[in-house]
Amino acid sequence: MEHGLPSNARWRLCIHRRHENGRQERQGRMKRLIFGLDGGGTGSRLRIADKKNRLLVTRAGEGVNPQAVGYPVAVERIASLFHNALHALEETYGWIGGTADFVAGCFAIAGGGVPEEARKLEGELRKVLEFRCPLLFVSDAEAALVGGLKSLEGMILVAGTGSIALARLRDGTTIRAGGYGHFLGDEGSAFWIGSQAVIRSIRSSEGRDLPTEMLSALYAYFGIQHTHEFIPLWYQRFDKALIAGAARVVEEFREREDPLAQDIFLNAAKELSRLVESVYRRVEGKLEAKKLLLWGGQLEHNQWLQRAVTHNLRLRIPALEVKKAQEDAAFGACLLAAQKALIVGSSNS
Repeated sequence: MEHGLPSNARWRLCIHRRHENGRQERQGRMKRLIFGLDGGGTGSRLRIADKKNRLLVTRAGEGVNPQAVGYPVAVERIASLFHNALHALEETYGWIGGTADFVAGCFAIAGGGVPEEARKLEGELRKVLEFRCPLLFVSDAEAALVGGLKSLEGMILVAGTGSIALARLRDGTTIRAGGYGHFLGDEGSAFWIGSQAVIRSIRSSEGRDLPTEMLSALYAYFGIQHTHEFIPLWYQRFDKALIAGAARVVEEFREREDPLAQDIFLNAAKELSRLVESVYRRVEGKLEAKKLLLWGGQLEHNQWLQRAVTHNLRLRIPALEVKKAQEDAAFGACLLAAQKALIVGSSNS
């Protein structure tokens, strides 16, 4: 029949079939949706994908870490992200579903791996957004590991404002070192480097540490003129991000070969390496994929620190392969959600 049609009619029929096939493919992809949310204290990203983790929609928003912004604000911001993403799904794909129609989802938020925190946040989200699907709550480090390595197994070293090392086994077991915050740990992080610079520069001015020219630069950075003005900055107007930002001052002086700045960075590299060693010793016989992802601003933007940590680890753990990130934490959260949907689907079949 088609061969008897004029050439322009056959062309229109071909285009119509392609359009119809594309529409059916898109509708097929929309039947089983998953989502992953990477939620930090300062920013967040929601990623919605099909069951094969192929991206459909992504939306960015403000920080949603309940520990940083409080539960009411966190839930409100998460709800806004979903509202915007679902609107985009409707506009782009004609999808008319809602949050109740997802088959699985994963929230990757600092503290998300703590059962008490996860239960509280899950209760609030199910009440407000009416989720019916299985929800998984993991730490942002775990989702970054899975996304960065595109694998459900491996290790990650995070060094940003804070620091943590984490391993994930294929069965979902996680083992960590560090990650206890600026008062109890965060060794090698930007906060630790900035804090050590202030503490040790004061000591140096009293002849109790290595010589340094950093103190006047730290005065300028913090907007003060005397050593005693550090006291209210630490005890009355404490600002973690401000102190972490001082790591840039230390880096400048390290490049100038300032003895104290050099020593602080050498110790930072050692502390970060020790975090990885601590985890590796506990998983060595269980971890099949011996791959380590370096993650966080300190390791991504400070090439000296990245090289120093990599060098230390190659000497101490030759079997460990250091890798760069392939995807982000939102992708990793979706990968974990897809696995969750697969497990639940198998158990219900």
